[in-house]
Amino acid sequence: MREFRIEVADEAITDLRARLRATRWIGDVIRNEPGYGASLSFVQGLCAHWQDEFDWRGVEARINALPNRIAEVDGLDLHFIHRPVSRPDAIPLLLIHGWPSSVLEFVDVCTPLAEPAKDDPAFHVVIPSLPGYGFSQTRPGMSPRLIARQFAKLMTRLGYPRFMVQGGNWGSAIGTEMAREWPERVIGLHLNAINAGPPPAGEAMTLSAEDQALARTYSTLLAYPHFNLLAQAPLSTAHALNDSPAGLAGWIGEKLRDWADTAMPRNPGLAPDWMLATIALYWFTGTIGSSSALYREAVRDPAPERFVTVPTAVLHLAAETVIAPRAWAERHYAIARWTRHDRGGHYAAIEVPELFVEDVRSFARMLCERADKG
Repeated sequence: MREFRIEVADEAITDLRARLRATRWIGDVIRNEPGYGASLSFVQGLCAHWQDEFDWRGVEARINALPNRIAEVDGLDLHFIHRPVSRPDAIPLLLIHGWPSSVLEFVDVCTPLAEPAKDDPAFHVVIPSLPGYGFSQTRPGMSPRLIARQFAKLMTRLGYPRFMVQGGNWGSAIGTEMAREWPERVIGLHLNAINAGPPPAGEAMTLSAEDQALARTYSTLLAYPHFNLLAQAPLSTAHALNDSPAGLAGWIGEKLRDWADTAMPRNPGLAPDWMLATIALYWFTGTIGSSSALYREAVRDPAPERFVTVPTAVLHLAAETVIAPRAWAERHYAIARWTRHDRGGHYAAIEVPELFVEDVRSFARMLCERADKG
């Protein structure tokens, strides 16, 4: 393992600004009609902020304020943030991001989790960049199943034989596979997005009106165009996105906006600086192609379906679409806690950090109480 600092070259920032100035914009025939994706006005607004106001060096400073490391695992450089604490009762906690997110999603909750203001559970926080994302290397075949193995090895290298896992998006899939494969190591699984299919045809199951609506929304995920596109041809769009910052802003910005809680007043997940910090990390590392490939790897190497026996907590936020009804989830997971809130979306740690931190703490407290009784 070695220490690591993020330091983008001045020349790369100068090149970015030149490309933004030289953008060839699309026509505005469709304007802001819903259902067409990222509108011209939305992308132009992001790019204007990116060129004139956004502070990348400030983003670097926020990440570098935490202990960053590189570890070679299975022949690949794996970037991660490791924030250990001195409390002897601290619980190792692995936070796993997804696409199109990054370690930035968890930077602001790292210290509150590690150093609670009162006598709450404290955590040794570990935040890896997924292989092919940010500063982590990848290779063909790095599926969620293999990433789970890589992360398990990382936790062993760090001296954590047992640990909690938290994830949404790909983090949910990877964390689920870790809980399936190493139930003796994973103390608890905390998810803010959960995939769980319905019962087989013919098996009776009564759902409440709320869960029926949730089931209809969840079922539409199978038709998400980005999943099918990236699973079939992840590199076809990557050439253009890697060459055009405006194109990258439209592609990622749309997902950051539409998967967040757009009805939530002053949602931090909709702030231009948060969106651009994420977009800029993909831009400066040139990882839009390698990160997108994870969709194809997941389809080529699906994880075998097995019941998750590890105690599982679900943080169900109002605008999260990757949430199956609880009755469905209980067919796949040992659900120990299910918390519903009327705000927040796909990026829980950014949009509702206080709810996110408290839910992780409450779940850890529940696990500790169970262990004391057992």
